[in-house]
Amino acid sequence: MTASLGLKQRLLLGLSALMLGSVAVFWVVGGMWGEHFLRSRFEDRITFLAHHLALNAELGMLLNDKKMLARLAENILSEKDVTAVVIQDTDGKALVSVGDRQGGGNVMLSEILLRQQKEDPFLQTDSQKARSLGRVMVYYSTAGMEELLLSLRKLFIWIVLAIAGIGMAVFYIFSHSLVAPLKELVKAAKRVSRGDWDVEVRGGALPETMELAEAFNQMLISLKESRRCLEESYQEMSSQKALVEVGEFAFHVAHEVKNPLGIMKGAMEILKKPEVPTETKTTMISYVEDEIRRLNDMIQDFLAFSRPRRPVFQPVVLQGFLEELVQRMGLEWEAKGVSLLWRCECGTAACMADADMLSQAVVNLVKNACEAVEHGSNSPEVVVVLKASGVYAVIEVQDNGIGIPEELRERILQPFFTTKTKGTGLGLSFVRRVTELHGGELAFESNENGSVFRLFLPLGNMG
Repeated sequence: MTASLGLKQRLLLGLSALMLGSVAVFWVVGGMWGEHFLRSRFEDRITFLAHHLALNAELGMLLNDKKMLARLAENILSEKDVTAVVIQDTDGKALVSVGDRQGGGNVMLSEILLRQQKEDPFLQTDSQKARSLGRVMVYYSTAGMEELLLSLRKLFIWIVLAIAGIGMAVFYIFSHSLVAPLKELVKAAKRVSRGDWDVEVRGGALPETMELAEAFNQMLISLKESRRCLEESYQEMSSQKALVEVGEFAFHVAHEVKNPLGIMKGAMEILKKPEVPTETKTTMISYVEDEIRRLNDMIQDFLAFSRPRRPVFQPVVLQGFLEELVQRMGLEWEAKGVSLLWRCECGTAACMADADMLSQAVVNLVKNACEAVEHGSNSPEVVVVLKASGVYAVIEVQDNGIGIPEELRERILQPFFTTKTKGTGLGLSFVRRVTELHGGELAFESNENGSVFRLFLPLGNMG
């Protein structure tokens, strides 16, 4: 819980704990000491009054003057906290009794002694010792003392509250001067994280927070400069990368165009010779037509990859869409000895997709799989499967070829990479781009028993 508390809350919690601890210690130690002090002083006072009465009652006892004794008792009774006074003789008979004995349960006794002449203490005999003439009993109440203790406790509480108020005021001033610059620093850091670099932090009144603010402002200046240098470097790298990509693109275009042009040139050289038979000329013309068609397809692939159009999304029911596509491609590849199968392992799956782009992507996957097993398997077979996985529809294209060599798997999705003698190396790159435009993902697995490519598409409706 304390981990979620801010600096101000922690300071307040610590100050409160310190104050509560101090109050508890002062209450126990100070209260006990104060009460002991007051009680001892109170009892000393009552003892003094009793001794004073006994001393002054000596003459009245000798003269048996009850009026004198009564006046002395009345004088003592007038003292605060004294509720009754009783003077007794040696037989315990009450000579004087004033006040209310029921008003106080505490009694202070003192003997009335006959004072002797001052003698040498070393020559004093037993007969010369003071003898008792009686005793006085002073009844007193502690209610006044209890009221005083209660008043002192209340005063102590008010003093503690006043100290607490002063402490809170001091704490507020201190915490504000400390926490306010830190909060400003946090706000500035959040603004910087959102991309606002025009920030300057004030350090407040404390030297430490001023130093922290200055360090933060210097850091921002350094970050701005570093960002500027980084942007310049990035722009330079982007320009260089663009030039490299353009050069690589031009190289592949030139490389792919060179072979068909070479074939067409050779065919044209043969066609120029008058002695060439008509059958040979017809064959050469078909070669030229095939290479022109190949060049056209190649240019279309390059254009589609370099300038992809924006997809137009519409609801597509994948089951019928894929079944029709597999049937159409099966007519071509079954004639070449490749079995093309279709299987649906889920209900009706629909998604928002560009039907033309998705069709071209699936065709590329199926075509690659068919080409992989065409000459590399005794019973070449490609299976297209529709599945559901969570919120995705999964289009799997499985083949039973020899798989993709492990050293080539990291490069298989890169543009222009191909292991075929004829091909641009843009097929799988195009599939991945189409998948990403649809908010999906392209993944594959491969081993010596074949390869599986999976195209994940977000489901729009699943029945």
